[in-house]
Amino acid sequence: MSPISPTHRWLIKRVRIACVVTFVLGSFMPPYIPKAALAARDPSLAVQQFLLVEDGFIKKTSPLTRQGARRAYAKGTIHIVKDGDSLERLSRWYPVSVETIRWANNLQAGQPIRPGDELLILPVDGVLHTVSRGQTLSRIAQLYDISMSDVLSQNELKSEFIMAGQQLIIPGGRPIIEKHVQVATVDEEPSKQKPAQKPADKPIEVAQKPTAPFTPTPTTGVLQKPCSVTCFYTQHFHAGHFAVDMQDKNGGSLGGPIYASEDGTVIRSKTGWNGGYGNVIEVDHGNGLVTLYGHNKELYVKEGDRVQRGQTIAWMGNTGLVYGATGIHVHFEVRVSGIKKNPRLYLE
Repeated sequence: MSPISPTHRWLIKRVRIACVVTFVLGSFMPPYIPKAALAARDPSLAVQQFLLVEDGFIKKTSPLTRQGARRAYAKGTIHIVKDGDSLERLSRWYPVSVETIRWANNLQAGQPIRPGDELLILPVDGVLHTVSRGQTLSRIAQLYDISMSDVLSQNELKSEFIMAGQQLIIPGGRPIIEKHVQVATVDEEPSKQKPAQKPADKPIEVAQKPTAPFTPTPTTGVLQKPCSVTCFYTQHFHAGHFAVDMQDKNGGSLGGPIYASEDGTVIRSKTGWNGGYGNVIEVDHGNGLVTLYGHNKELYVKEGDRVQRGQTIAWMGNTGLVYGATGIHVHFEVRVSGIKKNPRLYLE
């Protein structure tokens, strides 16, 4: 074998050096990715896959609508209803109650399900809560009387940061408001004459309703604000005052309309002292939720009436335990299972 010439030895040495340098540099550099792979996909072409259960046995993936994709993110299962399915059967197959299935899918009691319907099945008993603007995780936990750590754990949240429109599973929760039927009312023409007050603590004759029976500016909280958008807080929820007081900025000494905070049944409508509440109205909204409206001047509903969210039920006044003309306001209470809660949690 002929010896390697100095020129060949020089080339081999440099090739080896180049290979070592290339290997070292390549270990520190990211892999090459074509630009086409980095381009954003058209959202309209994106298809998300979710686990679907049919008849409780056959499982397959299937694209859902954007609404379904948004609602099913938190470990939920989408069940496609088949012939013979019922909520009772689904509650036996999945580890949740019939009420949980109804609440998650906005089904009223007794409402049938039909083949082809897509039902969201939560992983635990509870409800879905859609975060409203301004809500915090702490306030949401207080709304449902649940530990904030339970909400964090169930939804696999790494922090308390949440966004408006985000949906959270509330384990063990119940709907704050559960609507059963829509109520239709016929409002009478207003009268210029005001009826005289009846004796204290007696059911009243209903006064004539105002020209505008419903608020033109409904609010988006869990409960409707009980007075106009120009109302402001004059007293907040604190020890000794388990309510909020609100006064109409534009109404002044004339007061203003009082609105029902949600659909419900009037369980109290009385004039007089009433323990300092003055002319008072209470409305039962179901699920143990009751709202109270005190110090009214006139009452437009009677006990047993069904009312709708935003319906005018009274006129702001200063009856009962108030102080002079500046005391014209509405005293608003929220009670859940008999316990007085901070109304601002429900209004904002």
